[in-house]
Amino acid sequence: MTRGSAVAAALLLAGAAGGLYQFKDRIAALEEEAVHLSRTLAGERQAIHVLSLEWAYLNEPERLADLAARHLDLVPLDAGTAIALDDLPRRPLPAAETRR
Repeated sequence: MTRGSAVAAALLLAGAAGGLYQFKDRIAALEEEAVHLSRTLAGERQAIHVLSLEWAYLNEPERLADLAARHLDLVPLDAGTAIALDDLPRRPLPAAETRR
């Protein structure tokens, strides 16, 4: 082997080693990021689970009926309070429609 080919082989080997080191370093960084994202995703899933449980609790019909009974002064309608549609006063037409 000549001296030039030995130097070329050494440079090629050094370049391959440097590239391999960068590749390995990049993979380690991506694996770290994947672990971080996985943990973040697990936390977000837990938060979504807690929020869905809270939503289910807040929308329980019995609970809403109890809150409505305690805080709203609503009474059931009786048939005597209903009126016919014809008994309602008519809304006046806008000025543009009355000129036709």
